[in-house]
Amino acid sequence: MEIRVSTLQEMLTNAATLGAMSAVKKLDPVKDELKASEVRAWLGNDSKMSRKFDAMVRKGMIRGFKKGTSQNSPFYYSKVQIEAAFAAVRCQSLL
Repeated sequence: MEIRVSTLQEMLTNAATLGAMSAVKKLDPVKDELKASEVRAWLGNDSKMSRKFDAMVRKGMIRGFKKGTSQNSPFYYSKVQIEAAFAAVRCQSLL
């Protein structure tokens, strides 16, 4: 299978972005966490991206977590996990 140069470049860019985000997560894990209410703003308030995010959560590609034990504790999501899910979908569409 032959991969076009532009496709390979985009895949490598996605990998580099994920690597940089993973390094930030290791250095300061709190900067990697987003509340569920903050995710839409981080995605740029784009309704298409929000729908894709919701679909990825339903499929289990992105998993939220709670910090507290209370029923009202907010869900948090990892920026790295969100970006990795979007990168996987982008790479799949390139092949």
